[in-house]
Amino acid sequence: MRVNLTHGAIDLAQGKLVSLDGAGGWTLVVSRGSVWVTSPALPGDHFLKRGDSLHLRGNARVVVEALSTSAISLEHARQARPAAAAQPSGRTGFSAVPA
Repeated sequence: MRVNLTHGAIDLAQGKLVSLDGAGGWTLVVSRGSVWVTSPALPGDHFLKRGDSLHLRGNARVVVEALSTSAISLEHARQARPAAAAQPSGRTGFSAVPA
């Protein structure tokens, strides 16, 4: 399944997972709830809450789990908040699949 997280948010019920492939150069934004994010391309685990963002890098799969009912989206690095600023990878597509 391909999901476009750049045109709206995806809602995740508590405990649900989504895997993002090819999302390097994008910034994950949490607009509601809280999530856990992990990837071989990101050192450590990341716990994000509403208003937080995380710049994704590399081409490794990124797994996002909703710790509470949540909504996430992706922004291109040029649109992301200054705290998450980084160079975009040049990729314009990625896929999200339920994990």
